[in-house]
Amino acid sequence: METENLPVAETKAKKRMPKPLARTLSFLGVTLLCALVTLLGVIWVLEKGPSPTATEIFTRSVRETSALRWVSRIFLSEEELERYKSVSSPIEEGQSINTSLIHMAESVEEAEDDGPGFEILDISEGTCKGKLLIVDDPKRVILGTSDDFGQAPGWELTEMVERYGAVAGINAGGFNDEGGRGNGSTPQGLVIDDGKVTWGANHVGGFHVVGLDEDGILHVGFMTVQQALDAHMRWAVSFETYDGLASALILNGEVQKNNLGGGVNPRTAIGQREDGALLLLVLDGRSISTLGATMQDLCDIMLEYGAVNAGNLDGGSSSVMVYEGKIINNCASVVGPRRIPTAFLLMKEGDVDG
Repeated sequence: METENLPVAETKAKKRMPKPLARTLSFLGVTLLCALVTLLGVIWVLEKGPSPTATEIFTRSVRETSALRWVSRIFLSEEELERYKSVSSPIEEGQSINTSLIHMAESVEEAEDDGPGFEILDISEGTCKGKLLIVDDPKRVILGTSDDFGQAPGWELTEMVERYGAVAGINAGGFNDEGGRGNGSTPQGLVIDDGKVTWGANHVGGFHVVGLDEDGILHVGFMTVQQALDAHMRWAVSFETYDGLASALILNGEVQKNNLGGGVNPRTAIGQREDGALLLLVLDGRSISTLGATMQDLCDIMLEYGAVNAGNLDGGSSSVMVYEGKIINNCASVVGPRRIPTAFLLMKEGDVDG
């Protein structure tokens, strides 16, 4: 029967949405609106509420992220945000590590050859949770890199570990990630792979560098490409936060206080003890069990385990540790591990030259 022959009221009734569906959609709409209002209310309390400490922690934390930096601008002006901008002091640029503080040659020769040469510890310090990989022989740690920087997408850490045939690995240097949509293809700053500069060679000026020289000594600090090569760097990456916070955490046994800004987030760092052993640390965050760690937390844990030098690496959703092909920490990304351009990898004994 054609609708044009029906009474007008009956035709309108046929076009009306079924009541159960309409009620469901209305309920969902109201629920989403309430959730949005509640979320904005929580953000307002955190950014404009009575607790200056909560405001600082929240603002610094979201400013460190690539995808959520805009949240800090919802209720705070640019002038207000300037108070929470973390900027490194230029003092670090004139400092360098004292290689004589590291005595790994003696420790490696004296070490008993009756174990795997590394151990993985569960870290639970205050509100911080994560994993610490301690490697006795630093020369077993190399830099893994993805293919075709700036063009092909980066690799997930599990893929990096598998392709290199490594035992374990952690994410390393930063990468361009505007708006949280980066595919890990373009490294941040300098990359030195087996003694060769593979990214950043034409950069004018210096980088915040974290890397290992040909003797397995960890270097952290600000240096130009030539200074890095003069230091005989074999593996090196760069990382600094969006606010310009430098990578050096501990230098010659001294905590670099000028670099301890930032908020609470997942973190990755690398350090070295006096006996040469490397400390590869990944701390979780953005979860019910732990919100994350501050830069000070990184330093505290590194000092507890004997670090003489330590550097901050890329964090947030990139913070991942892989062992025997599996991710062993809690990755902060809800969509899974990110693609990255570089990683520090623990190789099997005998798989590294020199």
